[in-house]
Amino acid sequence: MNGAQRLPLDEPVRQALSAATEFLRSSRDENGWWNDYEVRGPGQFWATAFVGASLAELPEGPARAAAAGAWRLLRGSRGPTDGWGYCPKVPGDADITSWVLRLAEALGEDDDPRAGEGYRFVAAHLQPDDGVSSYLPETAQPFLERVAPRWDAWYASHPCVTAAAAGLRGLPVRARLLDRLRRIQRPDGAWPAYWWPDREYPTALAAEALTAGRPGPPSPYARHAARWAARRIGPDGAVRTAQEPRGSAFATAFALRAVTAGAGAATADAGHRAVQYLTESQRADGSWHPSAWCRVPGPTERDPDARERWERGRSGKAALGSLVLDNNALYTTASVVAALAGAGAAVAPPAPRRPDHAPRA
Repeated sequence: MNGAQRLPLDEPVRQALSAATEFLRSSRDENGWWNDYEVRGPGQFWATAFVGASLAELPEGPARAAAAGAWRLLRGSRGPTDGWGYCPKVPGDADITSWVLRLAEALGEDDDPRAGEGYRFVAAHLQPDDGVSSYLPETAQPFLERVAPRWDAWYASHPCVTAAAAGLRGLPVRARLLDRLRRIQRPDGAWPAYWWPDREYPTALAAEALTAGRPGPPSPYARHAARWAARRIGPDGAVRTAQEPRGSAFATAFALRAVTAGAGAATADAGHRAVQYLTESQRADGSWHPSAWCRVPGPTERDPDARERWERGRSGKAALGSLVLDNNALYTTASVVAALAGAGAAVAPPAPRRPDHAPRA
């Protein structure tokens, strides 16, 4: 995990990670791909890159073997200069390509020529404001214009995509992305997102990117982010969101990552509470209740936070203006795996189990 301060794992966390690894390994299709969400069909490249990058955070063993298999599949797909997209039928974008490259870096495969082409692909999405866009007109226009004539908002820079790309050590324009992240951090310590209603996601990735490779204490931007994330973690360790008022494992996982990136005494207790909530809310099959809601803004919708109403669960062309969920629980489970692998549970002694941490069906 780029920028995270790793802590020792205690036994409940080890057990949770072992069960989650088995769930994820057994969730691959017959060809070894992970498939989740349902927008233009299942997000095969997207899920495989993200799950693989998350499993690669674990030590050598079944998890990293599965991650290496994901890299081999992704490496052999698409043309040598193409980026990776949502699925084989959708053009490459900088966000999913960044997650493929994060997988490659975690496995030490970033010197592979295919990774080198991926870096060039992501760098080409740099915009004049030093942020990274999801798509470029020259690669995505023929596909997107089947749905609508203009996609200005999707060609603009997006904070959440910029944060994901800024974590890439081998990206030649990384310094400009980090400058952009410093400029757009909100006064409360969080970062905004385009594709995600939960700000925990971009905040964790930005904090990690700004701390990665930094000697000494965490970046002041990361410490500010950690304080924001700690306030989001409730007394029972859960982050509650508009979509998941009972508690979101996805948002909690990324809040934990933000707390870990800006680790300090003031946020340590919140980090422990989040670890405890996550280990205790794991389902019997090793997964977590799906809560990784992703939003699909309209093609000219530059500020999706301003939209008052979002439909849920639509697909195809109707997905525009909709929130979509990782119904297979792969994205949520992988998010928790990466968070627990990076944070561990050594922040404070474990507290007694409470009834409100019972797993959800």
